[in-house]
Amino acid sequence: MTNKNTKSMRTDYQAIFEKAYHLMDEAIIAGNCGELCGYHCCRRNDADGKRLGMYLLPLEYEYMQSEVVADYDLHSHLQYNMPPKIKKYYYIYCHLAEGCLRDHRPIQCRTYPFEPHIENGEFSIVIEKEQLHGCVLIERMPEWRQAFIDGVYNGWLELMKIPIIKYNIEYFSKERIAANNIMKQYPFSHETIATV
Repeated sequence: MTNKNTKSMRTDYQAIFEKAYHLMDEAIIAGNCGELCGYHCCRRNDADGKRLGMYLLPLEYEYMQSEVVADYDLHSHLQYNMPPKIKKYYYIYCHLAEGCLRDHRPIQCRTYPFEPHIENGEFSIVIEKEQLHGCVLIERMPEWRQAFIDGVYNGWLELMKIPIIKYNIEYFSKERIAANNIMKQYPFSHETIATV
């Protein structure tokens, strides 16, 4: 692959991430959801003082977060249970003691508690039964804004244009299916996805 082709691919990935960030920029409910749970997910330390962080998607650091994130660890597939084709994940730590730099929040912050899911070639977004952070808004689903749900769904469709992200989704979808870890599924219009 020539440098020109690599640069063109990078530009395309940048555009995909920027569009996904824009689509996923809707609030889940009216107001600041972090105020409802004392910024449970959006803080540097838990109650025991343990540092809290989160994983970025493959390529998200390189295309969207490298100028913002200064505090991170690299997690290798040699040390952690990760999809075999993904050699590293950036595990970033929150910038503030509580709250966030909202304009720069990563994909997982923009879409939680939804996870992207592919099953039998069909794409949906799901809410898992077992969650690392028990979201208080699960109890308030009727208040969720449709613009948030649509934005999450369409943003993930955009991100699946990047092969390594689609592979990542397929890998974790298989784990979710094997563990029977789906509480609620939003199938939308039965988007059929070709497998990698």
